[in-house]
Amino acid sequence: MTTPGLASARYRFDGWDEAQEFYHSRGLTDGLPIVPPTETKVQAMLDAVELAPSDVIASEGVRQKEFTAEKVAINAVMAGCLPEYMPIIVAAVEAISERTFNLHANTTTTGGTSLLAVVSGRIVQELKINSGTGLLGHGFRANASIGRALALVKINVYGSVPHEMDKSTFTHGGKYTYCFAENDEISPWEPLRVDRGFPTDSSTVTMFAAGAPVQVSTAELQQPEEFLLPVADSMIGLGPRHREMLVVLSPEIMGYVKMAGWTKRQISEFLFERAKRTGIEWNEWLRFTTSLTGNDLDASHPAVRSADGITVLCAGGAAGPMTAVINTFSGSESQTRRIKVRE
Repeated sequence: MTTPGLASARYRFDGWDEAQEFYHSRGLTDGLPIVPPTETKVQAMLDAVELAPSDVIASEGVRQKEFTAEKVAINAVMAGCLPEYMPIIVAAVEAISERTFNLHANTTTTGGTSLLAVVSGRIVQELKINSGTGLLGHGFRANASIGRALALVKINVYGSVPHEMDKSTFTHGGKYTYCFAENDEISPWEPLRVDRGFPTDSSTVTMFAAGAPVQVSTAELQQPEEFLLPVADSMIGLGPRHREMLVVLSPEIMGYVKMAGWTKRQISEFLFERAKRTGIEWNEWLRFTTSLTGNDLDASHPAVRSADGITVLCAGGAAGPMTAVINTFSGSESQTRRIKVRE
């Protein structure tokens, strides 16, 4: 067995076990077994996106890192991806390299944010990316391996290693993999890709520097003014002045939204207005006695800086009145890229 290393060297192993120990000993994994990146498998990834090994997919400005096609392909193989997933990974790498995504800061923060990929469009059905029951859990190859590939790229290409660059105090399971799809088939609204300026018939991936999901159950509440209040409380619990938050409505909740005739904008504005506290309340809650002073003490301050910063979409299992609230790193701005697929 011959595999490329992450610096394009070639290594020969007698078997699977030897390859595993090599990659683990070099700190090139997330702690789980990897698929050995043989030359044949890596080339299949490159062929899927018609890129040469030395082609630069994107460059990141702070650490002056280049994400070459070969290095990204190696990590995609290691994560267990199929070649068909490679266009999503390429688009995601382009997104996280944008200056305003602020990869370096959200990688080094103690807050433990992870790379969250939200896929939208026709490619969801084509590649069977889960947008339904258990979408943030186990059992779905596309979700698991796409998210894992991006996490491995961050470790192996960017250098985000725990105890070194990665300073997460706790972090969460999204550090292994964090990927799901939007379910726009049951939504009356424009899908996320259209909200982000892309055509309806396109496929996109939106990248967030995201914290762990907070699941909010609102059983027996069927009016938006009722079931959105606990959601707003959950947003408050995540702290003040976030740049963005993601609010994912389950199909059951989406059914109540349809009956009430609420728009996506109504939901984001309602949450923005209700997820507020005065400066005094924030200081008491956070114990940051010097964070807000003077006129700010009596003024209301939101959990999210503006309604525009609240992304609302539909996904999840059909059963259950659930909403997921996902906070993001305040210094990061989510980025959306079109997924380029061969016709």
